[in-house]
Amino acid sequence: MRSRIDQLKKALIEAKSIDEKKIAEKIRSVGFKCKRCARCCRVEHGDNTVTVFPFEIMRISHKTGLNLEEIAIPTPSEDRDTEGNIHTFEWVLKKNGDCVFLKEGLCRIYECRPCICKTYPFYLMDGRLMVSECEGLKDHISDKESHSLAAALKERYIIEIKESISLLERFRGFIPRGTGKVCVHDSNGENWVF
Repeated sequence: MRSRIDQLKKALIEAKSIDEKKIAEKIRSVGFKCKRCARCCRVEHGDNTVTVFPFEIMRISHKTGLNLEEIAIPTPSEDRDTEGNIHTFEWVLKKNGDCVFLKEGLCRIYECRPCICKTYPFYLMDGRLMVSECEGLKDHISDKESHSLAAALKERYIIEIKESISLLERFRGFIPRGTGKVCVHDSNGENWVF
C-alpha cells in the first residue's frame, strides 16, 4: 500500500508540472465544440456513468438541497468481506437510465456539475490527453476555450490523484460491520450505506 501511495505522490508532482499550453494545442488539433445534444448523459448512447468525488457530492447537495442518497450511489462491486458486505471505492451519479439531473435535455446541476462532465470528452491518463466519442469532436475550438479546457483537465487530473492518495491513506481493509450493507471507501474514509 505504501509503495502505491508513493507512486501516486510522484504522479502528483508530475501532474502539477503538466504544460497546459501543450494540452490546449492537442485539444485544438482534435477540435471540439459542445453541441448540447446531451448524448453523453443518455443511456441509449452508451455508458453514461459519472464518477463523483465526495466534495462534488457536497457541492451538488449545497446547490440543490438534495441529500447523498438523491445524488449518488455506490459504484457496483463484487468485492465482499467475510460477512457478505459489499465494498466499493467510488460514488457515481444516480441514473434512471439517463442521468437523473438531465431534464428536458438540459443539465439541472450545470453550474456545479462534476469534473468529468466539465471536461468531457477529454481526460488525462498517465498525463496524456485521451478522447472519448462525442458528436462535437473535429469542430473549431478557440484558443481561449482550449486553454480553459486544458486547465480544467489538469485540475481534474490532480484532483483524481489527490483523491486516490487520500483514499489509500484512510483505507483499513474490508472490515465487516454487520451484514447486508455496502461500504464505500473514499477520500473521507469508510461510508456505510444501509
